[in-house]
Amino acid sequence: MAGDVLKSHQAVMTVIAAGLSRAGGDKSQAAKAGLEFWKEMHAKGNFIPVIADQGRIAQGETPVVIEWDYLALANRDALAGNPELEIVVPQTGVLGGPYAGGISAYAPHPYAARLWWEFVMSDEGQLIYLKGYAHPIRFNDMVKRGVIPQDLLDKLPPAEAYEKAVFLTVEEQTEMKDYITANWRKEVYGE
Repeated sequence: MAGDVLKSHQAVMTVIAAGLSRAGGDKSQAAKAGLEFWKEMHAKGNFIPVIADQGRIAQGETPVVIEWDYLALANRDALAGNPELEIVVPQTGVLGGPYAGGISAYAPHPYAARLWWEFVMSDEGQLIYLKGYAHPIRFNDMVKRGVIPQDLLDKLPPAEAYEKAVFLTVEEQTEMKDYITANWRKEVYGE
């Protein structure tokens, strides 16, 4: 994993994604099914409880890493083939992790902030996110309209891989995170 489940949102989302896949997309079972998956991985010796950072990946300590695609793609570029990395978006359990932004009601120049967000949500603004491998919320629409440059698309996993991405509500994320962090050590490590 790319983080400690007890400290990292990305790691918690990794458990949820595995659970969504195992539970056939049933969100109500995802947290429990995710813990069961990681328990099995641990029991089989296939879970190395270290943070899979670029150094560990380069040294081969973590031959399989589950992390956000934008981080995996950046690792691929930074490691430049040493080692060769294959980035795979799974067929099930694809989980979107949205970022949120806002405009303060008390901002001294609220219209400037609104203009900024209009730019961010424009094709041009969304392409800036995508150049950093963060798939923008409008990614699928932009692919269908053909506004993403081919050289950029060539650096990404197939666009179709993202069509089934699941986005959780804040309440769903909180509920699952609470369950996972409360039960992680007991369920996965048997403590």
